[in-house]
Amino acid sequence: MLRSDRSVPLSTLPVVRRLRGEHGRALLDAVVEDGRINARSAEAFPLPGVVARFAAGSDEAEETLLRTVLTVWEHEERRNTPHHRAWAFRISGVLAVLAETHRGEPERLDRWAEILGVTGRVRLAAAAALLAPLGLAEIDRRCGALDEPGERYDAAPLAGALVEAGRLAEALELAARLQPRARQLALVAVAGLVTDERDARAVVAAFRACPKASRERDQQMIHRHRFARVLLTFGRVDDALSELARMRDCRVGGFGPAVLVTEILRRLADRPELATGDRLRALLDVMMSSHVIHQERIAHVADLLHRAFVFADPDLRTEIIDIRVPLLRETLRSDRAHADAGLAAGLLATGRTGAAMDVLHGIPARRCSLTAALLEVAADAGPDVFAEVFAITAARSVSWPPDSTALAVRLGPVNRAAAARLLDRFVPENAARWADWLAAAAAGTGDFSTLHILMKNADQERTALMIGRRLAAALARHGDPAGARALAEACGLASASGRTAP
Repeated sequence: MLRSDRSVPLSTLPVVRRLRGEHGRALLDAVVEDGRINARSAEAFPLPGVVARFAAGSDEAEETLLRTVLTVWEHEERRNTPHHRAWAFRISGVLAVLAETHRGEPERLDRWAEILGVTGRVRLAAAAALLAPLGLAEIDRRCGALDEPGERYDAAPLAGALVEAGRLAEALELAARLQPRARQLALVAVAGLVTDERDARAVVAAFRACPKASRERDQQMIHRHRFARVLLTFGRVDDALSELARMRDCRVGGFGPAVLVTEILRRLADRPELATGDRLRALLDVMMSSHVIHQERIAHVADLLHRAFVFADPDLRTEIIDIRVPLLRETLRSDRAHADAGLAAGLLATGRTGAAMDVLHGIPARRCSLTAALLEVAADAGPDVFAEVFAITAARSVSWPPDSTALAVRLGPVNRAAAARLLDRFVPENAARWADWLAAAAAGTGDFSTLHILMKNADQERTALMIGRRLAAALARHGDPAGARALAEACGLASASGRTAP
């Protein structure tokens, strides 16, 4: 698991999450022996916290792991750098899990503070589950200032924990002390936990008073986007739409207008009665505007057209088909098939299967995109429809599978098996990616039929080994360790002696 460069690859995290008992303790021992956990992308890679589950409950193991992640390695002492953030996230990930494990045991804080020492004192704030019930004054005494630039990693979860402890006023006081970026994140966290209408007004007022990080446009848009999220949390859809209408393109991923369009759509999906024609048209207007950068339009247009078509009345559906989709095709240029995929998903979802197939057949070869929206709707329409949609689009698609493994699970064994039989219609590189996407879901759910089809049809050694390893994992998980061992040995995953192959 641990490599010679002392880093842990992202691809191992799903495996680590499933470890239990002796396997988890073995990984913990390996981490401690290795001396560090290199969290290269700490926000997206919470391995230290995952590993902390295996130490929780043993005083000796907890202390050893905490001292391990506290070690400062080369360049990590330099504040406001990625290296320093990696160090901070390592410690925070461990403390957050340990605090959850020891809820109601505030005496643990003294021991952890002793281990952290003066330089790591502020990191104790990550133990939010134990600190929040003690109140803000005690947090200040134990952790010191959380308002220094660069020391904001734990402020948002701590503010949320204060709300959960019934201390909203103290959560807002903590947020008000923070630097603008941390303050925004803390208020977003607080908003997600507030239910009382008066409290909601207080949070909105606090965010209105929150300064932007700078006058630079991207920071202005991040502030506006986060404010819209707060408004959405409290059901204020029209106010969120007003913020959306004032947005311009943002070069920081995840904060552009198209992303906010999708977030508003999700809110409307939870409350379909709010999906009026005017609101849907406002979302469509934004997606068609020059303020949406091309990459984000590609990523979000299919979902918008699918959902808007489902929510729309007959007049708006006609407008989407006759006006909106043709205009969006023009803005998408060579990627216009994303608009067709979204329209096809909307047509399928509303029972217009023939019209959906006409749209898909009209997409030029090697231009179609098997979007998540199209796959999801096709799966819900039944195995015959799914097989037809997959066959049409696979022959025209150069796309990779969606990021979500959950979607592959949702397809179900019948649809996964149908897709597995059609992978030869993709270009070889993409076929391998789709095979692994299907195999991961099949292995996790015990879908041996799909795994056997994928194994039988694998026409490249690399793909066959990849599927074989997924199949070995499924055999081990579902009660055939001998078969798993034999297959793992054949795939080079383990040696006959039982030791992991290098």
